[in-house]
Amino acid sequence: MDSDIARIIGNPYASPAPTPEPAPAEQPKPQPGSLAIIFPGFILLLVGYLTSNVFAVADLYHVGFGPQGEFIPSPFASAFTTPLAQWLFYAVAAGAAIAGCVVVGSQKFNPMAVVIFVMCPIVGLVFLAGAPLRMAGRFATPIAVVYLAVGTCLAGAGIMRLVSLYGQTINDAAPMLASILTEVGLALLVGGLVKLWRSGAFSAPAAASAQGDLAAAR
Repeated sequence: MDSDIARIIGNPYASPAPTPEPAPAEQPKPQPGSLAIIFPGFILLLVGYLTSNVFAVADLYHVGFGPQGEFIPSPFASAFTTPLAQWLFYAVAAGAAIAGCVVVGSQKFNPMAVVIFVMCPIVGLVFLAGAPLRMAGRFATPIAVVYLAVGTCLAGAGIMRLVSLYGQTINDAAPMLASILTEVGLALLVGGLVKLWRSGAFSAPAAASAQGDLAAAR
């Protein structure tokens, strides 16, 4: 009987047993970028960049790349003989370059793709240009808006320059520079739009409107 009472009451002079502290939660390791996305983006960027800014622009503006500055048709000139076909070809090639920029700029660094970043400086520049969007965090919306503003300005300036130079006798790389400016601006613009979409900025006004309608109905 005494042992039962002692077991229930306990020993008032005994030191309390130490409470084990919970083990700290293991932080997830940051995941590298996907090679399955980086490599196709690299191909799109490289092929689209060279095709649009060298071959397509040379045929559109008759840029003289010959030994004496004479115009030499590109390997694609025989397939696209009309101005409309040449512009469509340029638009497809430029779209591939822009898509490659967005794909590469959206991925985190992958050590297995270091050769691509080192051997192709364009890919490295695109990766660095996309760093603020990748690391935006809770500042995703204002940073994306900055990308939209800068991209719109650059793309507008590049397109106006391409239009003003068309039909003139070109002896320098002005059309190529205007084309690069256009593609950089459009890549920044598309990247900002994608970031806003992924962060839910487009769905937030709709959700707020739905909540307001529900509150008004009540």
